[in-house]
Amino acid sequence: MKCGIDPGRYKIGFALAEDGRLLFSAIIPKAEEEKLREAIAGENWMLLELWRREGSLVNLSGRKLEKICVGDGTSSSEIMGLLGNEINAELVDEKHSTLEGRRLYWILHPPIGLWRLVPVSLRIPPRDIDDLAAWSLIKDPLCS
Repeated sequence: MKCGIDPGRYKIGFALAEDGRLLFSAIIPKAEEEKLREAIAGENWMLLELWRREGSLVNLSGRKLEKICVGDGTSSSEIMGLLGNEINAELVDEKHSTLEGRRLYWILHPPIGLWRLVPVSLRIPPRDIDDLAAWSLIKDPLCS
């Protein structure tokens, strides 16, 4: 199982996936970043349930974390410092991750009615998609 982290100034996108399939995602407020470190260090994903956006914790039992990929943009150095030396994380290029997150949103939640006629590039998801941007980081071949 891989972990993707999309760090931001005010919130942190987080995703767990296996074989490219999203298992769990959350958007954690920056003020709660210590909970994120604690969850990763102990693989205790229940600590992140409060901020869950997609997936379920039920899917995670028995799976081990193999790789952590952190987007190299805003606040990445802070997140890498937070994770410290005991958690092995790798910085990856997060170029276009927000656009890819938007595209992934519409795959998970296809539009209905007349919204199907509106091009994807003109649709705005009704929620923040930092978690899906984090998922895009671990779908990328650079995080292999």
